[in-house]
Amino acid sequence: MKKINREEFWAIFTGALVILIAVAWLSFGQAAEQTFTCWALCQPGDHVNLRMEPKKDSKSVGFLECGDSFETDGENRNGWFRVLNRGECECFIYCGYVVTDEPKPIGEQYVCVAKNRVACRRWVDGPQIEDNGRPRWLANGSNVSVFYIAEGWAVTSRGYIQAEWLEVDPE
Repeated sequence: MKKINREEFWAIFTGALVILIAVAWLSFGQAAEQTFTCWALCQPGDHVNLRMEPKKDSKSVGFLECGDSFETDGENRNGWFRVLNRGECECFIYCGYVVTDEPKPIGEQYVCVAKNRVACRRWVDGPQIEDNGRPRWLANGSNVSVFYIAEGWAVTSRGYIQAEWLEVDPE
């Protein structure tokens, strides 16, 4: 086996170090650029505002309609996700209107099959809607129009309802 001299050793060492640094840099760059596709979930004919900052009173810089997709880094910023593919400016969307499965359009009548009643919510897993200070419910046996279903939530004419409590109306 041939002995290597000092210059050859340092050349091999430096080359290996450069390769190691390049691999580490590429690995970090790929992890930092990981994005996720999500969809906006809202009432038909309505839209979800995109905000300049992650807060509800921030300036609106655009909107998404129900079923519009967008890319995000997936980091939850106190209930807001950063939208990555909407123009040059950074913007945010409220997480209550975000799903990771594409909303399935329905357009049919469903009936509530809960034992008693279910809460009608403002958005996915959001607060219960109130009408004149009274909570809005959907009683067992009541009919409701369902527009979209995604991730176990139904967008209905009465609000957002967990889809497990609804079945297609046989009539």
